[in-house]
Amino acid sequence: MPDETISTFWDYALWLAIAVGLSLLVIVGLLVCIAFLLLMDRKVWAAVQMRKGPNVVGPFGLFQSFADLLKFVFKEPVIPAGADKGVFLLAPVVMSLCALAAWAVIPMNQNSWGTWVIADLNVGILYILAISSLGVYGVIMGGWASNSKYPFMSSLRSAAQMISYEVSLGFVVITVLLLVGSLNLTAIVTAQNTGLGTWAGLPASALDWHWLPLLPMFVMFFISALAETNRPPFDLVEAESELVAGFMVEYSSTPYLLFMLGE
Repeated sequence: MPDETISTFWDYALWLAIAVGLSLLVIVGLLVCIAFLLLMDRKVWAAVQMRKGPNVVGPFGLFQSFADLLKFVFKEPVIPAGADKGVFLLAPVVMSLCALAAWAVIPMNQNSWGTWVIADLNVGILYILAISSLGVYGVIMGGWASNSKYPFMSSLRSAAQMISYEVSLGFVVITVLLLVGSLNLTAIVTAQNTGLGTWAGLPASALDWHWLPLLPMFVMFFISALAETNRPPFDLVEAESELVAGFMVEYSSTPYLLFMLGE
């Protein structure tokens, strides 16, 4: 009996170590991708405004996002005197953790060893919809805890927009589920091994993917995703003319970075 208990303990310990290692690997990869996606975003908007954008730190400005990370981490966070300090600091953590936790069920690859995914849930789509919806609480908490009418009003406006467009995102996702017949993300990906191209007698190609029959849904999904993440032209929740910088106006340093990361 003691030997079985020890064996069970080490089995759980090994499982926990593998899960933590995979989680760290995914998070590090995501953060590196986000750094360069943010740089691309700034370059695009700079080009729209007929300027160069980040071009000093590193070759072509490639290290600008990492320099910004160091700046945010080492800056002293400023907390308003009348703010609820506990909720004020917890809000950005909630939003960033919910955003990162959604990646736990997203498959990265598949080979003879199995699927590269932290948790291959049969209800992966429901998990993503549920965990991403919790990010709204971080927005409301941040606006309320700031003890200022401007971030509070903006947080309500932002929460209303996020909840509204989650409905349209959910309806778009349902069309994918009807096409595949599964809530498992791995099954959704592997279902695209065959499709219109296979039925037409063509070799494996992009025609087998679901983008073609669901092209109208993709347009709706893209618009809803822009609104969900407060990207232009749906960044009106910040309303600089009346609500200054939105629900994050009282935030600085690392808490501000976590809000931007979650968004």
